[in-house]
Amino acid sequence: MRQLRCFVVLAEELNFTRAARRLNMSQPPLSTQLQTLEREVGAELISRTSRKVALTRAGELFLPRARNMLDQYERSLHEIREIQRGQDGLLEIGATGSILRGGLSELLAQFARLHPRITLRVHEQTPATQLTEVLSRRTDVSFNRSVPRDDELAYEYGWREEMMALVRSDHRLAGRTYVSIDDLREDQHVVLRPESSDFAAYVMSCIIASGYRPQVSQQVVDAQSIPSLIVAGFGVSIVPAGIARLTAGPLTFLPIRPNPPVSEVYIVYHHRDPVPALQLFLTEVRRCLGHDPGVPTQKEPPLP
Repeated sequence: MRQLRCFVVLAEELNFTRAARRLNMSQPPLSTQLQTLEREVGAELISRTSRKVALTRAGELFLPRARNMLDQYERSLHEIREIQRGQDGLLEIGATGSILRGGLSELLAQFARLHPRITLRVHEQTPATQLTEVLSRRTDVSFNRSVPRDDELAYEYGWREEMMALVRSDHRLAGRTYVSIDDLREDQHVVLRPESSDFAAYVMSCIIASGYRPQVSQQVVDAQSIPSLIVAGFGVSIVPAGIARLTAGPLTFLPIRPNPPVSEVYIVYHHRDPVPALQLFLTEVRRCLGHDPGVPTQKEPPLP
């Protein structure tokens, strides 16, 4: 790059003294740089006599290409600096469909508006797959309803949603203002597969703690699959409140009282991840959620 820069400046000045001054160097090193470049190119680029300095035919052909190479080099340096500052790059994000419905999509949209040069690529994944993908570095950050147990994974509290009872609009309880979990004991339940995540096991434990073991009609991995099964007549379910958003059909979402179960969403990423774009993303998400933008929040706040 230094040789190219010397050649371009000399080609513009056609005078060794002025070119050396522009380059903040003396004339002998300038001549050495030019000779080294000419040996590399295999042709004389500048004709120099005691009377004048001029471009050769090869020099005239090479000059626009040299300028282009210098421009590309400078552009590449600028892009790399942008990446290092977190202002450019790609983030791979793992989430379940229900978390996307529960508010994550708005967070991503706001970040994309503020940082349009960072590409966000969202992958709908099961909770277990999300953690595996973050561990393997194929995903940069995951939004998960379960706390990871692996020491290589860091996590922060994101937000929480109340759980609600989901029934068909013609269900006997549909006209109620609220229900208890015990009110659902006569119904078949659509549940998250208990072994699929800690959150799924938590929901099942809430039902059992109310005094009965549910009659299970269907088991699913992602809560966003549940509304379709309820519409089809497979029973009732207990789901995060965010599922109600963007859900159409003859369905009724009922608050659970007293002591509604809650679904907590955690932001999970690799403990030693230096990606600047991820650091910028985490800072912006903390700000949007009302957390201290510089401090990870790893303990859940008290219930409202």
